[in-house]
Amino acid sequence: MIRGALRARGIAAALVGVLALAGCSSSSGDAANVDAAATDGSPGRLLAEPVEFPGYPALADLTGTSVSVRYASTSGIDGSPTEVTGVVFAPKGTPPEGGWPIASIGHATTGVNSRCAPSTRIGLLGSLTTIIPFLSNGYAVTMTDYQGLGTSEVHPYLEPTTAGYNIIDAVRAAREVLPESSTDWVGYGVSQGGQAVWSANELSDDYGEGLQLLGTVSMSPATDLTGLVDEMQNGTLTTAQIAALPSILTGIAAKHPELETSDYLHGVLERRSDAFLTCVGENSALQSTLADSVVPADYAPVSPQAADRLRTWLAEYSIPKGPAPQPMFVGYGDQDQLVAPQWTIDAVRRGCAMGDVIELQVAANQGHGILNLGALPAQWLDGRAAGTPPPNNCGG
Repeated sequence: MIRGALRARGIAAALVGVLALAGCSSSSGDAANVDAAATDGSPGRLLAEPVEFPGYPALADLTGTSVSVRYASTSGIDGSPTEVTGVVFAPKGTPPEGGWPIASIGHATTGVNSRCAPSTRIGLLGSLTTIIPFLSNGYAVTMTDYQGLGTSEVHPYLEPTTAGYNIIDAVRAAREVLPESSTDWVGYGVSQGGQAVWSANELSDDYGEGLQLLGTVSMSPATDLTGLVDEMQNGTLTTAQIAALPSILTGIAAKHPELETSDYLHGVLERRSDAFLTCVGENSALQSTLADSVVPADYAPVSPQAADRLRTWLAEYSIPKGPAPQPMFVGYGDQDQLVAPQWTIDAVRRGCAMGDVIELQVAANQGHGILNLGALPAQWLDGRAAGTPPPNNCGG
């Protein structure tokens, strides 16, 4: 039985140490047994032969299969078929009875340009520390780049339905690569990825047919960002929010090309917005310097009407959109300077009102990103693998 086997492996012990792995480097596995790709274009089907992923030594010791993939998915904006890239890893050894369960990882923001795809970088742009614990504890792992990262398509940054589809179809792609894998899967994501796996949970019953989602973990998820408009009008954006604003507007323009950037970016923020649209880690010092020099007038909407338009568009990019059929673990830092803690609390309350089962945990004195919540997230995942009733602190 898969779930019992996973509990015996105890992913908790490994995930507790995820922050300690920040200095790890990664590697490639053996893709020799991968079947030829199917090309019918249905969601999740491979569109090209998987390619061996060249990574760091830390992965070589863990993986029996290590490949980058190109697979079919769906646009959440207009429902059109899309091509998405990502990576798939399988642990070494013999799969448990029923096959490897799959962890679908939603990576944090890496950028809005095609070249910011983690699958094109041997270090996966910071996601190794998330992937390694799952591999170490008997999960096959897949991680989507998201639509438009790694391909010529536009990346609709923070559009949750597209990202949710990409997360689910990555599981299907992994099963194409790994016939010995299970239909059971979990989602784990941070920041942009926390939003993506939350959305995937909401979509899992309808769009995820043929797969069995056990639950999702969302750390520092981008939930309801409409509050940014009030901060823009009040002149109170944080430095982190200022740095993110050009990317957020670029993402909205993927769905609303009528958006005029000059309605929201002025002065240094308009002149140097290019500096904020690079891949993660490329311009960190410059971005910090520029963001610190921005004044409230540089991001004030040009009119109340422009503010209302942005608020409406951000609402379209917010979660929850509907009930989540499977349980969720949601973590946030009480010092988060990007996604205000109250925004996450309010999003969880809305989910609870829809009947969601959510364990909400706050990371004291922590900000945005990967959170240190001790063993709690991993123990929660162990419980889903074991089939125990999920904790639910909705309403209490």
